[in-house]
Amino acid sequence: MGVAILLIGFALIGYPIAVTGQEQFDPIQELGLFFLAPAFGVMLIGAISDDPRVTTVGGAFGNPEVDLTRRPTKAPVATRTGIPYHPHEPVRCRFCGAIITADLSQCPRCARARECRTCGRPLGTVLNRVTCPMCARAEALCNCPHVPPRAPTGPVRGRRA
Repeated sequence: MGVAILLIGFALIGYPIAVTGQEQFDPIQELGLFFLAPAFGVMLIGAISDDPRVTTVGGAFGNPEVDLTRRPTKAPVATRTGIPYHPHEPVRCRFCGAIITADLSQCPRCARARECRTCGRPLGTVLNRVTCPMCARAEALCNCPHVPPRAPTGPVRGRRA
């Protein structure tokens, strides 16, 4: 369709030159110029369409590989999109229930090591930074396998059993 409109536009532009030899713009040539913009628009819409019957290549010339290129070969793998917690969020000690700030690796009340919120292993400190001992990264950047959180083991004040 776009190619047909484009050919009509070129014919209207070239008609006065071919027939009369006149090299000045007249209304017919100007009308031909107005046909060019819609022709390019229709061709652009057809070229970017996902439906192979609409596009020039998929419909007019045939494209047997169009189904193979547009269909995914396998299901996308679920990826970890981010950490489920804020890195500066305080944590409750699972032994005594005290609040531990994010910059501490031990509970201030019972002095037990805080657990990594990603992998669940006890955290350590490297250069005053809370670090996971398995991957040697900061807690928010821990790339160890995820372990589901464990239930509190000791008595926690302020909670009902």
